[in-house]
Amino acid sequence: MTSAAKTLGESIPTVSRRINDLERELGTKLFERSKRGVELTLAGRRLIELVQKMQGLVERVSEDVAETDASISGAIKIKASDGIGPHWMARFLPAFHRNRPNVQIDLEIGLAKREVADREADFAIVFEKPTHPDIISQRLGTLHYICFASQDYLKDYGVPETIFDMQKHKLLMHTDYVHQVERWSKSVRDVRAMIDYATITNSGSALVTLCEHGGGIAVLPSYIARHSPRLTALTLPPAAPIDFWITYTERVRRNPAGMATLEWLLSIFNEQRHPYFGHQFVHPNQIVETLEPVE
Repeated sequence: MTSAAKTLGESIPTVSRRINDLERELGTKLFERSKRGVELTLAGRRLIELVQKMQGLVERVSEDVAETDASISGAIKIKASDGIGPHWMARFLPAFHRNRPNVQIDLEIGLAKREVADREADFAIVFEKPTHPDIISQRLGTLHYICFASQDYLKDYGVPETIFDMQKHKLLMHTDYVHQVERWSKSVRDVRAMIDYATITNSGSALVTLCEHGGGIAVLPSYIARHSPRLTALTLPPAAPIDFWITYTERVRRNPAGMATLEWLLSIFNEQRHPYFGHQFVHPNQIVETLEPVE
């Protein structure tokens, strides 16, 4: 309540009264109140999801109807992971700069921690929803990890028909994925207990290159199918759905260059345009690519 009042420039009693009014209007409790503070109810969490979707739609309207505005200028720093940054975001940056020629993007690769809260970055893509009171977060989508291999590798070693056939193959993994195994499906965790990795690397580019050159079967996000057409997406069950969020602060939301960048980020992860990031898994073989390589 204190953080909300500070952000809104209102008193704590005013914020509390407005929440009470909203609960009466909706006919449901949004918060459970206790001596420790307040916690969202199921209805409260659902309301936040709907509000975030509404905010995304408003921003999408702004994106779709606004003309190119060369007057927007500034430098924006984005912290993104080793996969999403170079393999997805970078391919769309030229189109962004055609529309926003005076907005400079500093794309830093790595897992974000406190960069947004400490003002070391304007935006950060994270894989756990932040709880810091000063951080605004919007869900960008879901990553679906699946198995990829080159045609040369499959010709030499065969195509695994089930997840348990992976015991006969060379498995390639990113260091960050190794630490996410507890969030993966049970069948994949069971296989992980029976096999070892042929190669582990902290470089997404190295992982993709190794897989392209027949080094083994790599566990990669499904969008790699668009990034690397030389790889074949196997029809094995996905390893895991991992949600991710874009985070920023009120300071960035008041910055026109920041808002232009946010609109761009929401568009390139829009699941209607790019089903790779939808909540429900869609195999790359079922996704019909647009004729335009970038937007």
